[in-house]
Amino acid sequence: MSDTQMMASDVPAHVPGELVRETYPFIMGGQTSQNPFNSMVPALHDGPDLIYSTNFYPGFQPVWIPRRLETLQALYMDTEHFSSEAFSPFPMLIGENWSLVPVEIDPPAHSMYRTLLNPLFTPARMRALEDRVREAARDSIAKFKDGDECEFMGAFALRFPIIVFLDLMGLPRERMEQFLEWEFMLLHSLDIEDVARGTRLSVDYLREVIEDRRKNPGDDLVSFAVTATVEGRKLNDDELIGLCFNLFIGGLDTVSTNIAWQIRHLAEHPADQRRLRADPSLIPAAVEEMYRRYAAVTTFRTCIKQTSLHGVTIMPGDKIAMPTTLANTDPAAWERPFDVDFDRTPRHITFAYGIHRCIGAPLARRESVMAIEELLAAIPEFRVAEGEELITELGPILQPKNLPLVWGERNSRREVSAAKPQPAEVSQAGEKRVGPSIEDVKSFLSAKLGSLAPFNKVIAMHLDDDQILLDGTVNPPKLVDLVACNIDVTVRARLRA
Repeated sequence: MSDTQMMASDVPAHVPGELVRETYPFIMGGQTSQNPFNSMVPALHDGPDLIYSTNFYPGFQPVWIPRRLETLQALYMDTEHFSSEAFSPFPMLIGENWSLVPVEIDPPAHSMYRTLLNPLFTPARMRALEDRVREAARDSIAKFKDGDECEFMGAFALRFPIIVFLDLMGLPRERMEQFLEWEFMLLHSLDIEDVARGTRLSVDYLREVIEDRRKNPGDDLVSFAVTATVEGRKLNDDELIGLCFNLFIGGLDTVSTNIAWQIRHLAEHPADQRRLRADPSLIPAAVEEMYRRYAAVTTFRTCIKQTSLHGVTIMPGDKIAMPTTLANTDPAAWERPFDVDFDRTPRHITFAYGIHRCIGAPLARRESVMAIEELLAAIPEFRVAEGEELITELGPILQPKNLPLVWGERNSRREVSAAKPQPAEVSQAGEKRVGPSIEDVKSFLSAKLGSLAPFNKVIAMHLDDDQILLDGTVNPPKLVDLVACNIDVTVRARLRA
């Protein structure tokens, strides 16, 4: 029996076999030296409008993946059948049960939080921030503009948006390196212990900030959250940490990713770069088109009431991916979807759609526009350095790992980066790889579980013909042979020799 047949035998009965895919490319932990928007995304539009990936959902669990723009727009609006609750693992990993506010909150409570936060991101308030945002961009560029090269991710993309975010949150700029370390642990590490430790460090720090703002409120987002009232009351501790943690991780990652893809496009398409240099008034429209073409984020929903999608039954408990990457390049919705056309004026869903549209979108847009304006004004025509391999981290966020740029007379960087792509199937703990046998996996998990807080779920891991049970209802979590309670989560994967 083939691997595909073995895996297909575990697929729920309501899932048509012809929709099952084991090779969805954006598995967390994978990397590629290709540009995934050019080499992978077009191929994903071949075939049915809805597929069932066996391992794309976080934790390498199965998930439905729609690719039509109109389908995602409908899913965003359908809160009767699909819930946003608890799609992130962070509270569970540290034995807590707050939710990310407002992204993991369903109606009607969602509107209460949204009403609370809307005044923070009005166009007028964003205009008032423009001087601060532009100053942050110039300060970052000043550190490399007098040279003839830079590694753009480290020099700008990962720093400029974070400076803006830290100022808005009232957090110290001098702790940026620490925050960047926590961000990597939270959003890019494959080591569950690292993710849990990053969560604990971030949450403990945010609780200290919240307590300080209670005593010493200022003009920052944390102070606003602490002093604000909803329905005649202040936010409780779980609501405050859910809101501040959501702002924290949102401010540390997605804007950096978007700016990096926009600058990579301009570096690889000199005609587009020259057009913006000749007419900077086109930059806002260009940014919107690049947001469409290089939408890098997939979020998730959970079915809570049986329904159908493209003629297929979706059952309660089924996970649904929300891939803006595919919706924004849907050939049924866009003419020449893979071309970047600055005259297109697209109505994309990079910032989601409907009630869950990203509340920080106005700020993200201004950051992108000002980043490009200031870069084009400060340095000559830039391009990707010769002899460099550009690596993209795959997963629910498609993030460039490196972007070496040169300008002027220089064609290559003085030191070629050592970035190399890692395959998705390689599990890593620090620098150690987990061995290929079931005993290796058990030994690895036993060591890791002992350092985790209870996560209140029983997980069944099916690895080829073997099953491993993880009991997260005890302290500390442990591997067990049998459990008296129900299995909450089932994960299926293959061991690779």
